Amino acid sequence: MITVGIFIYPDIQALDLAGALDCFGQANQELLAAGRAPYYRYCVIGLNTAPLFAENGLQLTAQYSLDTCPQLDYLVIPGGAGARTLTANQDFIRWLCQRSTETEKIISICTGAYLLAQSGLVDGLPLATHWRFAADLQTRYPKVQVNSTELYVNSGKFYSSGGMTAGIDLCLAVIEQDHGVAIAQAVAQELVMYLRRSGDQSQYASPLKIQHSGVQRFIQLQHWLLANLTKQLTVADMAEQVALSERQFRRVFRARFAMTPVQYLQQLRLDKARSLMLCDGYSLQRICNEVGISDPRNLIRLFNASFGCTPGEYRQHFC
Repeated sequence: MITVGIFIYPDIQALDLAGALDCFGQANQELLAAGRAPYYRYCVIGLNTAPLFAENGLQLTAQYSLDTCPQLDYLVIPGGAGARTLTANQDFIRWLCQRSTETEKIISICTGAYLLAQSGLVDGLPLATHWRFAADLQTRYPKVQVNSTELYVNSGKFYSSGGMTAGIDLCLAVIEQDHGVAIAQAVAQELVMYLRRSGDQSQYASPLKIQHSGVQRFIQLQHWLLANLTKQLTVADMAEQVALSERQFRRVFRARFAMTPVQYLQQLRLDKARSLMLCDGYSLQRICNEVGISDPRNLIRLFNASFGCTPGEYRQHFC
């Protein structure tokens, strides 16, 4: 049996903790249902066993302190605002370095990356974190290869993920390594997750890039595009909506969002197509009509290129 230790601290992100616990706990349930023995034994570790509060106000209590923690096979370090503060705690950093020599996998979720970076254990190695904190993490720890785009990365025993839900994707990947795709898929389905979000997929969806920009005319453009996806839209149509020449629009859009207008429009179509795939009564042709893709073969090609599966295979993951 594998012992999974999950470290908690004041101002932890509760979802990072719950996501990891639910993934490994559900894996045990799926193994039992398959007639196999549970594989994961998990324990919650803190600096001490005094009650503490997560960022959302949830009160938590560790089962073990650093001094009483049993031997671990996997160590999970969730993120949270408190992670940046905890980097100054030399007792924890020393404990982390000591434990790393005997731990098979060390998994950081979101801003838990700050603690791994502070330890020096990942100097020269890739380390994923939430895109919002990537620049700060890289400035503080220039020896680390900060990855702000992929959902998760793995280098030897060190695993790291981007945002909170990407931590679940990472735990699913670890479960797949341990037990194969069938068990990992069963866990994903139980958690209503899409298993085949591989680590190299972007953690920053294209629609969010527009929404986060704060530029009102581009936000309005997004709304207009979503309302007109059934039409055959051109870059000239998009430029007209933001009152720019087509040439200027192409230049400004690419500089601001690191993609072309055509790539962005395609991502909007794919995002809506993914949602419609999960609706009863929607054939492939009907979905194509709803998202402005004329030929179902084009949608199949785009799905394979973007998600590594066909629309039908995508739908099966949720059945």
